[in-house]
Amino acid sequence: MAAAGPVLYLAALLPAPVLFAVAMAAAFAGEVLLPRHAPRLSARLNRAGLGTTTRGLLRDGALPLLLLREGGYSATTVVVVSVLLLVVSGLRGAACAALRALATLRRLPMPTRNLDLSALRLPGAPPRWLPPGDSHALKLLSAPAVAGVLIDLFTGGRAATVAGFAVSLAAGAVLLTAAGIQLLRHRVLADTRRLRAEVLRQVRAYRPEVILYFSMGPGANTTYQVDTWLDTLAGLDRRTMILVRERPNVMRIGATALPIVCVPGGPDVMDLDLPDLRVVLYPGNAGKNIHMLRRNGVRHVFIAHGDSDKSASTNPFTRAYDEVWVAGPAGRDRYRDAGGAVRDESIVEVGRPQVDAVHTGQPAGPFTVLYAPTWEGWADDLAVSSLVAMGPDIVRALLALDPEVRVIYKPHPLTGYLDPAARRAHQAIVGLLANDTDARAADPARVAVIAAEEPARAAARQRLDSLGRLLAEGPVRGPWSDNTAHALAHGRPDPKRLAALVAAQRARCAAFWASEGSWAHRVVTGPWPDLYSCFNEAHLMIADVSAVVSDFLAADRPYVVCDPGGGDEAAFRQRHTAARGGHVLTPAGIGGLADLVNAARTPGGDVLAAQRAATRAYLLGPDSPSAMTRWRSALEALIARPYGRTGLNGSRTSWAEKDRQGDAKVTFTFS
Repeated sequence: MAAAGPVLYLAALLPAPVLFAVAMAAAFAGEVLLPRHAPRLSARLNRAGLGTTTRGLLRDGALPLLLLREGGYSATTVVVVSVLLLVVSGLRGAACAALRALATLRRLPMPTRNLDLSALRLPGAPPRWLPPGDSHALKLLSAPAVAGVLIDLFTGGRAATVAGFAVSLAAGAVLLTAAGIQLLRHRVLADTRRLRAEVLRQVRAYRPEVILYFSMGPGANTTYQVDTWLDTLAGLDRRTMILVRERPNVMRIGATALPIVCVPGGPDVMDLDLPDLRVVLYPGNAGKNIHMLRRNGVRHVFIAHGDSDKSASTNPFTRAYDEVWVAGPAGRDRYRDAGGAVRDESIVEVGRPQVDAVHTGQPAGPFTVLYAPTWEGWADDLAVSSLVAMGPDIVRALLALDPEVRVIYKPHPLTGYLDPAARRAHQAIVGLLANDTDARAADPARVAVIAAEEPARAAARQRLDSLGRLLAEGPVRGPWSDNTAHALAHGRPDPKRLAALVAAQRARCAAFWASEGSWAHRVVTGPWPDLYSCFNEAHLMIADVSAVVSDFLAADRPYVVCDPGGGDEAAFRQRHTAARGGHVLTPAGIGGLADLVNAARTPGGDVLAAQRAATRAYLLGPDSPSAMTRWRSALEALIARPYGRTGLNGSRTSWAEKDRQGDAKVTFTFS
């Protein structure tokens, strides 16, 4: 599309009508493809003042120049064509403005899910051919007129020009009228004060006792931090709500019956009237947490979104919370070893309820290795990913093994978000696995196996498609992805429908694994199959220092932890608790990966079983009572504790008492 602009004017000046027609077609095609394949570039162009209307003017403006240079048209004809093109552009601009105003109206001040907003009488979504914000019809509005002029230019007639402009003008009038009607329908959304008041009324009526508070930039795929806690929250005996700060995250969170409310403004968070609120749970450290942390009379608990040896797991910022919940004794020791940033009495060991979804014992099917690297990290102290330094080499080493070994590649959702080198390594791995899968499918020795599995695979693919269509209209995505449609379609939760959708999600995971041959490698980059489903397919896991390793310990199967720095192994194990129950792999040791895989495949070859059991207990805590029981008990104990004067991180000991105990001495010297 960028190249088409100068080519259009060059072809008009030459003149070269054929080249002009080709460039014009390329420009229109680029307009259609731009938002789909380069949304960030499209947004940047709009911010730079080069939106749809401006680009249309620049593009269509080359046509009168071509007519002048051709010489077969009178000045009057060229002027008429120019004026009509301006009229078409005006209709396009007015319709664009109306649709963008419509998109702004449909951007609710406080988006929700699972709250009944029927009292607001929210308008339904506009027709699919008139999407808020922009539409392909507007981008192509001048195409009939331009095509008609070019046809007449080649044929010497005038009828195509008249017909083309008639179509463009009529379409523009229809689009503008329809957009105006939609604006009238949506005028109820202009009263933002009324919209906010109704949402807050519904929240107060729900009377939440527990809130999961989440904030993370909408540009990053980070709602997995909330998704990992959905089942745990649903199992609580308290009225629980999810509060997010960024609008797109309301729609990205997985299936749940819990109310979800987005409160974008910091003052609005601080002014929330929630008299029954007792506990706020924080799965991540974010700057916007401060707006909720300033609330007195409630307990603030950091629960994190994973349990790992990364430096983020001992972030000194966590001293701001009343309690810090960790899985097992390892979490407590991390803070202790980090220099006491958080008081020991503020740390509570609650287990990891999520790992109840992880199966023990050996999976069925061929020997499968799961490679699950973490992402590049926000800072150097979090840069523990093996992807760039080792990832492609690890996969090559696995593919060089017995052809019956299958590889599942499950990268972190944020892989490549910051580092282009990580994106390139990721793409290299995807290419390696795709090529090897194709080679396996073409292997004559596997023809009989492929033929025998094909009926089951075909049935699984059909099942996968049907489940995908069902879930596409589920609580995560609706036919429209704007706040108003989401709040309208997913108001009062339907328990039966939710149960059906949760069952469909589980069935889709099973269909995913069955939809390809048992010999085929799999790349899992989306939210499903989830990480625990991947665990249940793997006989051996290769991962980095991350919560992935801690959770995989629940499977009680061998694993490998990557050390991309290639330092001393004993020191690495000492620094990283999770590595103590597994093998350590460095870039120089990738050649020995075959021995690790063969040992894991050999009966009696699991030499680290005892260390793994000890590491599991240290990281995840005891098996009994269950993690969910411990989690509920910790919550109830916190709620039962009377709120009063506290020391740092929720300590109940007063400073006067500490003075009597000799823990605090204050001396005043006057001169």
